[in-house]
Amino acid sequence: MRTAAAIRCYCICLFLSASITLFPAVSFAQYAAATHPILQGAQWQKQEDYAEQHLPGKQFGEMKKIVSSLASWLQLACTDSLTCTPAWCGAYFSNKTNAFPLFKYEMRAGFYAGDVGNLHGEPGNEGRFVITANDLSVMQQTFQLNGSPYLSIRPSASLYQGILYNEFANEKEDTGSAARFTRAWLVSYADRLPYTVISRREYLEAATKEILADKERMRDDLKQRIPVKSAAEEEAVKAREIREIENMYTGAMRDNRVRMYLASYKPDSVYFKENFTALSAPLDADSLLLDSLLKKSPVEELGRPAYVSVPAHEFKSFEDSVPGSRMLARWNLDYFDKNISLARPQFLVISWQYDPADPLAIRIDRQLREKLELCDLAALLSK
Repeated sequence: MRTAAAIRCYCICLFLSASITLFPAVSFAQYAAATHPILQGAQWQKQEDYAEQHLPGKQFGEMKKIVSSLASWLQLACTDSLTCTPAWCGAYFSNKTNAFPLFKYEMRAGFYAGDVGNLHGEPGNEGRFVITANDLSVMQQTFQLNGSPYLSIRPSASLYQGILYNEFANEKEDTGSAARFTRAWLVSYADRLPYTVISRREYLEAATKEILADKERMRDDLKQRIPVKSAAEEEAVKAREIREIENMYTGAMRDNRVRMYLASYKPDSVYFKENFTALSAPLDADSLLLDSLLKKSPVEELGRPAYVSVPAHEFKSFEDSVPGSRMLARWNLDYFDKNISLARPQFLVISWQYDPADPLAIRIDRQLREKLELCDLAALLSK
């Protein structure tokens, strides 16, 4: 059993290799008792929650209480005049598509300069503050390697309140709206992560297998287009062709035609091999590169995280120095406590998205950074 004293606020963004400040956690009951009810007297507006159908009643009720506590925590830090209309709601999802059986849910908040928009819709010009339980979507993308799904995760960027976190501009082009900026944090159990970082060695080994699998698929496809006859069938075809030449020509003309046919004749197996060799040459070069890196790279280099964004057949080098690069990881299923409710948060992702050119958003950003005590959220990971 994990005790409250054993759990600390371990807030990191993506990969953490350096030591960070650990903050003592209190139990969730203590945290809930210390918070005030939702500040209805402030200018916050409560929007309608979103919930998937057929959520279990007990877990649904537990998630709603946690989301309300998260809203209280945020509002207590944002009681100053914001010259805008803040709103909040909850969003609750099933666990059917999760890699692990935990429920995903969110506390969503928006800061509107004009009319209040829909927190369940696409963000407009307003700032969006979201706390997500049991889901890494803000920080990661999916990545396929040798037929298996992996996580593609942003590395840590800088320090905030002594805590490593990540910040980035939106990656897709906006149509008609300004680029949005995102700050993101991950709160997890002390000294552990919900994912395991993939090393360069592991990537190179898996990528080599992927190239071999690509070659086998190429071979199978070519076999459909170039059927290979058996040796007996080949000899029968060759004999038939020679007989036809002999029936059509006589004398020296016949002998020349037979010699020309035999000189140009290629069994299906040879023709197939020549075509396959030419088609698979790029994959052979890829395999040679991967094998060379595996054999010639120092051990410490092979132990570093694998920063890769392209399929194995497009790999040329690791992307550590490329702006916006991501590292590969997989879910660490040993991280999760299987003895607690599936509605409990076992890690939290906090994201704040805003327009960095909007003066109002800049003021809100300053207030959030000055007043939010992110390590308070460690209480939600306590018992």
